[in-house]
Amino acid sequence: MTNSILFSKRSLNSYPLFIQSYAEIKKAAAKANKDLGCITEEAAGKIISCCDKLKESPQSKIFETQAWCIDGVDFNFLFNSFISAETGVQVDLVNKNQIANDVLQTAQNLTVLKYLDVHMFGVETLIRALREKSIEFQDTLHIGRSHMQESLPVTWGGVFGAMALSIQKALEEINNVREVFLEVYLGATPIDQFAVCAPGFSSLAIEYLRRYSHFGLRKPKIDFSDQPNTYYIASIEGNDKFVRLLGFLRLLALNIARISNDLYLYSSGPRCGISELSLPAIAPGSTIMPGKINPSMPELMLQVFHQTMSVDQMACFSYVEEDIDLEPTNNPVFFDSLEIVEVIGRGSSKFVEKCVQGISLKPFENSEHLRNSASLIAIVRHIFGNKTASQVAEYCLDRKVSVSTALIELGFANSNNVSTILGLEKFKNPQEVKAFLAENGYKD
Repeated sequence: MTNSILFSKRSLNSYPLFIQSYAEIKKAAAKANKDLGCITEEAAGKIISCCDKLKESPQSKIFETQAWCIDGVDFNFLFNSFISAETGVQVDLVNKNQIANDVLQTAQNLTVLKYLDVHMFGVETLIRALREKSIEFQDTLHIGRSHMQESLPVTWGGVFGAMALSIQKALEEINNVREVFLEVYLGATPIDQFAVCAPGFSSLAIEYLRRYSHFGLRKPKIDFSDQPNTYYIASIEGNDKFVRLLGFLRLLALNIARISNDLYLYSSGPRCGISELSLPAIAPGSTIMPGKINPSMPELMLQVFHQTMSVDQMACFSYVEEDIDLEPTNNPVFFDSLEIVEVIGRGSSKFVEKCVQGISLKPFENSEHLRNSASLIAIVRHIFGNKTASQVAEYCLDRKVSVSTALIELGFANSNNVSTILGLEKFKNPQEVKAFLAENGYKD
């Protein structure tokens, strides 16, 4: 490399999709330059052939020895030198009509899109697994909770369905932010580039890159009512694409962490916790207590969230500290963003494999909580009024009996109608609950 400040042992060979992106860009540029008459057909053919080989096998000793660095100039010089050495084409011709910054930004965008395609599959797998659990548990009730206090019964199917929905909404935001990365500035980023780049190169190169990469790449839309050069300056001053991406990755990781935390609590036990569901025994027992099952996979996803939060904060600081010309600090954010996309995707796949697929309910514990919960006082209040409900609640807590037993022993119900008043089946369908309460509402 040129004047790199090397501070990591990670080599570019650790990022084959990044190498492939550079190969696609250099190939598209060579084809555009040939069409415009900027380089010969022979030179273009050699460059294109080299890029095809590099894309097919994105590994090389030159990439093994170079750690990732802080300057896009080094990346561009490295790839230009590699292609020149392999083909005999002069470096200036390999780099014709390109500047380090616009090539780097385009390569970053392509790589992010590829990582999202590869690794968000794991998140989609998690959504499907939660929906499958929603169907499996659709008719099983448990006590809902508000502020960690008992609430009216809900189905486990509804609980797992809500989990799937929250992740689905976050993933949709990730898919929306992809649009930002489909806009590329190839041939148009440095302040002097638009003055020296051959007319038509940018549009032509992007068109070829669209074909080679199979992504719907495009030049950013230009509002010609803006001041002259607005487009060019906006393309190089602090680019907030990674702030946007990491903000929505944080949202995704946060929702997965929230679900993990819920599973953490629902499985707490084995005797003195909520203990309404069981997680697969990935790490059964401990050094001091055989028999318990540690929630290892939910803990893993909480750690993924913590890591995502840290990179998100780094992206914010990196963005606000950009200088007024280029964006020298976004390379670490770029590489760490790739890692976050990967750990969320791979983590989600493992979360499904090692945890979600094997979740089971505990019938006895769920039944006992439903029978003994004081939350059914809400139904008593609606039918009999506040005074009676308060009396029943006090009786339940003092005598440690169920609401049904309290109603019978206090004379407000009998064994024949108490099941109608407090029957749990209606809670499987919220509409049935609404209809029952509307029909049996308390009247002074």
